[in-house]
Amino acid sequence: MSNIDLKQLEDEILSAKGQWFVVNSQTGHEDKVLADLQQKIKSSNLENEVFDVRISKGSTTTKTGRQTVKNRFPGYIFINMIMSEKAWFIVRNTPGVTGFIGSSGRGAKPFPLATEEVLRMLMPEEEIVELDIDTNEAKAEVKTEKVKGEAVAKKELKTASFEVGELVVIKDGIHAGEEGIVKEMDYSKGVALVSIEMFGRYTTLEMFFENVESIKEY
Repeated sequence: MSNIDLKQLEDEILSAKGQWFVVNSQTGHEDKVLADLQQKIKSSNLENEVFDVRISKGSTTTKTGRQTVKNRFPGYIFINMIMSEKAWFIVRNTPGVTGFIGSSGRGAKPFPLATEEVLRMLMPEEEIVELDIDTNEAKAEVKTEKVKGEAVAKKELKTASFEVGELVVIKDGIHAGEEGIVKEMDYSKGVALVSIEMFGRYTTLEMFFENVESIKEY
């Protein structure tokens, strides 16, 4: 995304007429729920109360060079709206929406996101390269060995300063400074699955070993 596009996106976010909220949806069905929300808003004549609905997505490049777009916050949809009784009722009762984040329940309306939170979550990060970090430390060394008379490539396993079940802190990116528990580790790819708390529920993130640090060393 060019600097002009980034500035235009930032202006759109900051100039939106309402406040920004987050709703839950079933992970993997965000696009369908987004379309249902947009249709529901239109059919209910809520365009003057609900101004924007979007999913935060980012571009990634696999190690094979293929460009893909991924949802940065699986299970979450961002909505800019005036929290009227009608808009609140229709949005939370749209099929696929499981509730608003930031509501204490019992009919209490949710709290809106702060401006810095909105920008952090909706503005794209720099392009991510999946499972192929271009640094001397992280790049796997390729060795050859003989298997039944054939030469095959063998990747050296990555090492980490933490292990499964350990409390760690994220060092880089939009989640920098947040703590989580290591759920799984893939030593061939140098990737850990870290569970962190977001909006009152736990979300699993895929992080490179070098972007995570043990709390005991932090």
